[in-house]
Amino acid sequence: MSTTPRLASSVEGKGQNIRTVMGHSPKVREAFDGMYATLWSKGEAPVDVKELIRLRNARVTGCGL
Repeated sequence: MSTTPRLASSVEGKGQNIRTVMGHSPKVREAFDGMYATLWSKGEAPVDVKELIRLRNARVTGCGL
């Protein structure tokens, strides 16, 4: 999986990242934010476990480097 967005940033002067790329479609951004909030606030896994998974995934994919 690539961590380099294929679309340009929707915010002038800002680099490409998930937030600035999703700015091209407010509906997509709203749907993603709703899904992400549900992911963190619901489910069987405790939040600290979810955070460890998020950090490991970022490390494995090179996200944030």
